[in-house]
Amino acid sequence: MIKQAFVAISLAIFSGTISAQQADPCSELAGSALGQCRGNQQKLQQQQLEQLQQQLQQQQERQKQLDEQQRQIQDQLENMRLQNEVLRKQLEREKPANQPTQAQAPATDFSKTPEANSWRTDNPWYGSDYAKTEFAMRYAKQLRQERPDLIGRAFYDAVSAKVNETFGAKK
Repeated sequence: MIKQAFVAISLAIFSGTISAQQADPCSELAGSALGQCRGNQQKLQQQQLEQLQQQLQQQQERQKQLDEQQRQIQDQLENMRLQNEVLRKQLEREKPANQPTQAQAPATDFSKTPEANSWRTDNPWYGSDYAKTEFAMRYAKQLRQERPDLIGRAFYDAVSAKVNETFGAKK
């Protein structure tokens, strides 16, 4: 609104300055011709003023439209922010559901599950070869962090593959 008032005042001053700078076209007339000329001058000034007011109204309308568009954009941004927050919370809730539960997680001591017992039978070095056993335990912890989706016999086989790769194949 301040911008619009400033524009209106500027236009009024500008038009007044232009009128004042022009020579009075009626100055050399007298009598009824002078009256008619002054009347025409007033009509012309009135028309100019009406045009300026119309331009000001148009500018005010445009400003209202821009303000409305800005408000709509801000509303859309706020809605998107809220949707993002809801999705983030939903992801946080679903994240634990996607991770294996404690019952599904591979045991790193190789003795708590049927798969572990079977694996120990296939890998007799476990528990008798200190270096291989310690390496397997440490690698199992690392593998659990890197690949939480790897469970069961596949997990144990990955550990024994790494042990064999590091220490050489079974003797």
